Amino acid sequence: MENGKRKVKNENRESNREKLSTFHFPLSVCNACGTESRRGNAKFCLICGKLLREDYQPLDTLRASYRMQGKSLDFKTAEIEEREEIIDLFEQNKNTVSQTAWACLVYSFVPYLGIIFIPLTFFIGGFGYITALRQPQLGGRKLALISISFSFIVLAVQIFLWWLLYIIPELGK
Repeated sequence: MENGKRKVKNENRESNREKLSTFHFPLSVCNACGTESRRGNAKFCLICGKLLREDYQPLDTLRASYRMQGKSLDFKTAEIEEREEIIDLFEQNKNTVSQTAWACLVYSFVPYLGIIFIPLTFFIGGFGYITALRQPQLGGRKLALISISFSFIVLAVQIFLWWLLYIIPELGK
């Protein structure tokens, strides 16, 4: 009896599937985002807005993620608007001499051996400052002054390290 009931249930399921398949429209799939349309005669994707009859294009997934399907990208106007909104917070430095002074300052941070770079920082930083005064369009005056002023602090630390190198063996006696 149970087998008979199972056969009847299976036949009912198959007939229900046939009924459903007669009303089933071939749904189209969006090439950009991969969603199926809800209607068989849909022209646009409900998620990203792409025309369903168009083929896949390389930027479709990117445009779909930003909901930019069907919109043109006008780079020139967006670029001009960004330029107006951006405020230059830092002085542009084209003075390579002051940048070299900064590099010498950074190299002078090396313990013990960095003391070699401190005189270079004084000399190149001073030359960078003079260059910035003669050609103000290059910039770099502040960087040259910062390099020179920090090199005094680094010089004090380096002298202290060399003093420690001398005094520690003396303390051991």
